[in-house]
Amino acid sequence: MIINTKSDDSSIYQQTLQELIQSIQKSRHEMLKSVSKQTVNLYWNIGKTVSEKISKEKWGDSVIETLSKDLQLEFLGIRGFSPSNLWRMKAFYDKYAKNKKLAPLVREIGWVQNCLILEKCKDELEIEFYLRQTNHKGWSKLDLKDKLDHKLFQNQLLAQNNFDETVADELKQRVAWEFVDDYNVELINPDQPIAERELENTIVDNIVNFLGQMGGNFAFVGRQIKVELDDKVYFIDLLFFNFKLNCYVVIELKAREFNPKDIGQLQMYLALTNNKIKSTTHNATIGILICRTKNRTEVEYMLNSSREPMGVATYNNYQTINELPEEIAQYLPTETQVIEKLLNLE
Repeated sequence: MIINTKSDDSSIYQQTLQELIQSIQKSRHEMLKSVSKQTVNLYWNIGKTVSEKISKEKWGDSVIETLSKDLQLEFLGIRGFSPSNLWRMKAFYDKYAKNKKLAPLVREIGWVQNCLILEKCKDELEIEFYLRQTNHKGWSKLDLKDKLDHKLFQNQLLAQNNFDETVADELKQRVAWEFVDDYNVELINPDQPIAERELENTIVDNIVNFLGQMGGNFAFVGRQIKVELDDKVYFIDLLFFNFKLNCYVVIELKAREFNPKDIGQLQMYLALTNNKIKSTTHNATIGILICRTKNRTEVEYMLNSSREPMGVATYNNYQTINELPEEIAQYLPTETQVIEKLLNLE
């Protein structure tokens, strides 16, 4: 009997090829991280030298200009020694040299990302948040810039939900930074009234961007998910799955102001998802209501009365403005609460 081993050889080869590709990609990633870390350490040391010379020997602009030219002549073709970058190195060192908590964190991300955080953030807690998240999630320059422009730090601190009372203790740390208070939906005519279906269409059409804002742990399951109960049919606007939390996330859309009755509707969809869709290996489903506007006191009252894990967010209210409105900013948590959430970052 003749046994054909050709297909088996091909399968073994493909498996070996994929293992090698993964090994090479992992090594390249580690090499890039190592180079990035060495670059930050180098610029830290240069910044330290420049800072000390300015302080002790009164170096000024002309000396920095000369130093820049000499370094660029010595290392032809290597960028990074411009006068402006030398000043950035000094500012970088001065900012973190005496900060024992942040100094180790800046070495875990790239120089460009460090410069963005240094330029855009003034508050130490905000700096710590972006340093930790950039390292943990591997944000590129463009990713980080987008998060800074849309004020992700404040947006997540302001998120209204009842997770502390309704989510299992082992999940509380993981759920802390998964949701925001206001989502950026790219409407064609953002100032014009719209219907729920148009809002849904916009989110689905731009699902990649929407998933990006949701933190990278979400997968899109579908829209208008049909669920039957006895002789009635219900439709869930949008259904996601969060791998980090191991649970489904129901999103209900309202192109109008929040109404307390919306909580009851969302509770029904959560119950249906838990009983008809999720498996026994999944954690309890989380619900997010996204509406045009909301009264925060009214929302807080309704969330406190619910035993299901849920939150209420808005869309396009304050993500692209320079300063948060006072009526919203007043709800930012205390420094102690922020530190507690930061300590829970993985």
